[in-house]
Amino acid sequence: MKATLIIVPPGGGKYLYSLDFELPAIPQVGDYISVRRPGQEGTEDFIVRRNWWELQYPNLVGEGSGVGKVNFLLVECELAKGINSNPSHLAGYSDRQTFQEWSIDPTSPHE
Repeated sequence: MKATLIIVPPGGGKYLYSLDFELPAIPQVGDYISVRRPGQEGTEDFIVRRNWWELQYPNLVGEGSGVGKVNFLLVECELAKGINSNPSHLAGYSDRQTFQEWSIDPTSPHE
């Protein structure tokens, strides 16, 4: 599914930038996403905060049935500090807000 990640600062606010992806599944609230770019050391890390759907329906109210479609899916993601974060990913924003850091429990099962 095609989705656009909308990147916001920690705590929310006006979006900083966006990234388009073709994804195998829809990210869920609380998911951690890491993006690796060619030639870049480390990752850009995010936490999914919410999904914004825009749907289109083919008929007006009372004009029969139909099947709607997805116009677009925006996945709002907050900057996060991951286990392999690229320092430049954090540098521009760390003085404004505190990043949520990933915590990994080695005893929890992984899927």
